[in-house]
Amino acid sequence: MDVNRNFHMKQGLGETSYAQNSSFQKEMIESVMDITLSSAVAACAAAETPAAVSIADLGCSSGRNTLSVVENIIRAVCGRSCGAMRQLPEFMVFLNDLPSNDFNTLFSLVPELVKRLKAEHDGGLLVSVAGIPGSFYGRLFPSSSLQLMTSFNGLNWLSQVPPGLFNEGKPVNKGKVYMSPASPPLVATRYFEQFQKDFSLFLTSRSQEVVGGGRIVISMIGRKRHGSHKKNELSVFEALGKSFSILVTQKLVEEEQVDSFNLPLYTPSMQELEDQVYREGSFTINYMKQDSQSFTTENPDPKMFSKSCRAATESLICHHFGEKIIEPLFETHTQVIHEKLEAREYIDLCQIVLVLCKSASR
Repeated sequence: MDVNRNFHMKQGLGETSYAQNSSFQKEMIESVMDITLSSAVAACAAAETPAAVSIADLGCSSGRNTLSVVENIIRAVCGRSCGAMRQLPEFMVFLNDLPSNDFNTLFSLVPELVKRLKAEHDGGLLVSVAGIPGSFYGRLFPSSSLQLMTSFNGLNWLSQVPPGLFNEGKPVNKGKVYMSPASPPLVATRYFEQFQKDFSLFLTSRSQEVVGGGRIVISMIGRKRHGSHKKNELSVFEALGKSFSILVTQKLVEEEQVDSFNLPLYTPSMQELEDQVYREGSFTINYMKQDSQSFTTENPDPKMFSKSCRAATESLICHHFGEKIIEPLFETHTQVIHEKLEAREYIDLCQIVLVLCKSASR
C-alpha cells in the first residue's frame, strides 16, 4: 500500500505547499547539478552515439525545478555531441509522480522549455515530454529504455507507514510522529525494515528499466552517523512531535490522534544505502558523498525550517487531523525550533548524493 501517495503527497515534497519550499529544494538540486550533468554525459558516452536519449525524473512535483534539471541535462548532452561533431540525439523526457500530482501546471511550462532549447540549435532539436503517473516502488518504464534517472528528495518517503507500530492496539511510538531519537528501539527496527524492503524494490525495478552503463542520480536527506542521533541534535520532525504534544495540552488535538499518527519517513545513513545497493547487485556505486550543515542561533530564521517541514508534511497532516490544525501547529513548530536553538541545540542537515551505474552484465 503506497500510503504517502494515497495521502496526496509528492514523492519527496507535499504538493499543497510546494511553492513555499521550492527555493529550499532548488538549493539542494543546484548543489548536485555538476555531478548530475557529468553522470548524464557519462551515461550517453557509455551508449556511444545514441540516436535517442531517454531521461526520467522520479518525484517531479509540479514546479519549475524539475524542468530546470532537464534543461541543463539536455544542454550538457548536446554540448558533448557538438564537441564530438556528432548528430544531436532526440530526447524523451519522462516526468513521474503520483496521479494526484498537478501535471497540468507542469506541462504548461514545457512549451517554453522546448522553444528555448530548439532556438539554441536552430530548431534542429527534438524534445518530447511525457507524464508517468504512479509509484516508483515498482515498475514504471519498458525494459532497458532509459539512459538516466534522477530522484531528488523522493526516496526519503517510504511506501507506507511501517507495520508493527502498535502492540495489542497500543501505540509503540506514543507521543512521537516518526523514528525520533527518543522512540523505543522497536520503532527504529520497524522503520529500517520498511526502508530495506522499499529501497530494494526501487533498485530491482530500476535495474530492469535502465540500460547497461546508464546512471541513476539520487539526492536525499540522510543521517550523518550510522546509528542513533546525537543528544543535542534537533530534527525538524522531532520538533513537529513536540509541537503536537503542546497542542494536546492546549486541547487543540486529541492525544489518541497524535499517538496514531506516524510519518512514512526514513533518513538512511550512507552505510545503509551502500549495503542495499550491494545486496541487490544490479548497480555499482559510481559516486557517493554526504554534506552536512549545522544550523544554530546564528543561522537563518526558524520559520525557514518550519516552512520546509510544512511543505513536506502538510497533506499528510490534513488527511489525519483536518485542515484547522495546520496554522496553530506550525506557529508552535516555529516557536519550538526557536527555543531549542536558543538553548544551544542545533539542526543538523545531512544531504546524501548517490550515483549508481547499471552493470552491463545485469
